[in-house]
Formats: sequence, C-alpha cells, structure tokens
Amino acid sequence: MLNIREPKILMKFLLVSFFFYMILEGVFRKWIFPNISTQIYFIKDFLLLLIYLIAIKYNFILKLRFTKFFIFIVIVLSLVGSVGYDFNKQGIISYILGLRSYWLFMPLFLIVIHVFNQKDIIKFFKYNVYLTIPFFILIYLQTILPDTSILNSGYDGMLQSPERPSGYFTYTTQNSYYFLFMFFTFCVYVLSKDKIFLKDFIYLAFINLLLISIMILLKSRSVYIVVFVTVIYSSLFLILSNTEAMLKLKKLSIILFVTFFSFQISSEIIFTKEYKYSEVRINTDPYYDLEIVTHNKDKEIDMEIKILGLNVNLLEKLNLSEEKETVESFCSKYSSLCRIANELYIVPAINDSTSFGKGLGAGTAAVAIYNNFTFYNLGETENQRIVRELGYIFGTFLYITKILIVIILNVFALLKFRDKNKLIFTPILVFTSVQLCLGAITYTTSFISFIFWFSLGILFLSFNKDKNFYK
Repeated sequence: MLNIREPKILMKFLLVSFFFYMILEGVFRKWIFPNISTQIYFIKDFLLLLIYLIAIKYNFILKLRFTKFFIFIVIVLSLVGSVGYDFNKQGIISYILGLRSYWLFMPLFLIVIHVFNQKDIIKFFKYNVYLTIPFFILIYLQTILPDTSILNSGYDGMLQSPERPSGYFTYTTQNSYYFLFMFFTFCVYVLSKDKIFLKDFIYLAFINLLLISIMILLKSRSVYIVVFVTVIYSSLFLILSNTEAMLKLKKLSIILFVTFFSFQISSEIIFTKEYKYSEVRINTDPYYDLEIVTHNKDKEIDMEIKILGLNVNLLEKLNLSEEKETVESFCSKYSSLCRIANELYIVPAINDSTSFGKGLGAGTAAVAIYNNFTFYNLGETENQRIVRELGYIFGTFLYITKILIVIILNVFALLKFRDKNKLIFTPILVFTSVQLCLGAITYTTSFISFIFWFSLGILFLSFNKDKNFYK
C-alpha cells in the first residue's frame, strides 16, 4: 500500500464521504439504478474494506487499550455465535452473513475515536445542519404526493406504497433514524456556539421549525418521544453547565422555547392533518400480541412505593390509573408504552432459547433471505432476537452489557457534561442510549446500524483527556 503523507486527514475525509454515501445509497437504489438495487447494497462492503485497510496500516483501530479489549469481546461473542450453526456450506454462509449484520460498521466506532477532535465534530455537524432545508423539501413533497408516486415508492415501485415518507431511503424506519440524527445534529450545533447574534438566532429558529415540521410529517409516534427527551436532556445539562449566563439563556431559548413554539405552529396551524394522524395512532398498537402481555396478562402491576413512610401509587400519581391494573388491562389502554416495554422484555426469549442459541445473526434479514426463512423468525424485537441467536447465557450477557453501558454513560454525563466543552455530547448520548436499548442495530447493514456505530464513536470522544482535543 502506498504511503500517505497525512493519513489522519485522509481518514477523516473517507469517514465523512462514507457518511454521505450511506445516504446516497438509498437514492441510487430507489431512483437511479433500481434494477441493480441488490448489487448496490454490497458496494459499501468494498468501500469499508478500503477504509479498514488504511486504518489498520496507520494504527487507527488498536492504538488505545480500551479498543483492544473491545475487539476481544467481539471475537468471543462471534466465536460463541458460531456454535449454533451446522458447518456445511449453508451454515458457513449463514454465519458469515450473520457476522456482517452484527459487525460490518463496528470498526468505524473505533476509527472515529482515533481520528476526530472537537473542532472536526462541530464542523461536521454545522454542515449537516444546512442539509435540513433540502430534507424538509423532500419530505414535504413525499407527503403531498400519492404513495404510488416515483418520489415515494421509487422508480419501479420498490417501496410498495409506503404509508409514511421514506426520505432518501428504501424504507421508513431508516428515515426516522436519519431525522433523529439531524435533530441531535441541530442541538449539538446550538450547544457548540460561542456566540449567538440576532441573525444566528433567526437562522436557528428557522431550522428548528423545519425539523419539527419534518417530525410531524413523518407521522411516527416514537420519534416524538426521542425528540422531546433530547430537548429536555439538553436543556437540563445546559442549565447545569458552566456556560456564561447570557449565552446559556440564548441556547436554552432555541433548544427549549423555540422548539415548543415550533411544535405549536406546526401541529396546530401548518400541518394539523398530519399531526392528527400521529395523535390518533397513539395507544392503538395490537397489545394482545405483545409477549409482555401474553406471558403476564393476569399479573397485577404493583407500583406502590413508600415515601417518608407513606404508600404512594405511581400509576395514580402519573395519572395512568386510579385502580389496580393487570398487565393486560393496562396495556389495552396504554399500548404504546407497553410496546416500548416489550422491546426490553427478554424473559420469553430466555425461556425458549438454548445454551448457545441458533447462531449469531440467524434471525437477521440477510440470513432469512439466504435461507428462505420468514422475516423475524426469531422475534421482531432486537433484544429477544439476540438472546435467541446467542443463547440464554451469552445473549443475556450482551443484553445486560448494553443496559449497563447506557447507565454508565449517563452517570458519566451527570458528572462531566456540565463542562461547556463536553456539553455538545448530551444530544448524542440520548440518541445512542435509545439505540442501545431499542434500536435494530444488528438486524441489517442499513443506515440504522451505521449511524449507531458512527455516533457511538463521537460520543466516546467525550472521554478524551487530551487538551489538544478541544483545539
């Protein structure tokens, strides 16, 4: 391989270029080259191979002690994940496809830690904020056009009349994650500003209005929750930070108050019909199919706790119920909450899995397609599928590890993110925490998996103690 004079600069360029390629991949597959959609899907493998070879040559993966330990854990899980397969041709190919679904983007997380600094991050997010305008235009056009239009369903109708806008991507869930990325990008950029003049305030308020409008046009209930948690989290950490008082007030006004007014304007005036669509869908999930209900429907929910010697019913205090509830009766009224709880409920998967499971990635999309299996044959939720793939020992270990990582990262944030230099990582913390708990980060090698590993690398930069990192 040729020697490169500035390998770190080249690697930054390659990473940013690959980020934009992951957005363009959907454009190529949906509108430009739909006839070779499958072949385009695998181009990223070769691009990543080039990035990883350069990263290995210039020690951008294993330089830190932490990354070596992380790679060790990945290798152990991968070896354990091979036990469930039969080692014939079909089993070996299935195993390779499973490895690809789990770990294709994982090295990006380690490379980001090695090559980016705070200035790079802020610059990257600044330019992404500009992309809000074309993104809004596309989502608006997809909303007003019929589902069967080329802009919605693709050149050859490959999306089969999606009920919600899919943006640049080939299915709507990817678009929802791209929007969440764009929203936390906006929050990071606001938190990174050293000064905010009137023209900056007007520009950022306009971008905020566009983003909240996109949120409503997406007609996704879960997106609302993540956005408002991001707003609350960012606002609380901003209030507690050591940012100068006047600058703090301006940032708080944009992230908290402008977001509130943008929501009111978009939902009550501009896009009332689209907002009502999402509002009506709240708590309309088929709760009776959720495993948390089928396994516990007659179990009473005990939410009484003692505070200063008094019994307090949390369901009553939260205005959820004034009576004792069974799981089934509660979920019949609050099915959206139960749907989220079901994503974290792994007891059925533990009960019906074996010691080493069906094999790493056995329930992923690529393995299902290769073996002509039904999609979600090992469970529709990420956590249950992982337990069934890796077995009740290592699958449960991975699940607990993910939850512990979320807890540790949030505790670290409470201790460290009040520093104005680390404040920018707060929105990224919310995004990665949600994905670790609920996101389908191992099911396919889509934008969802990519943006998780990429964002996790950026978040882990908050552990950087090098003073040059902030220059």
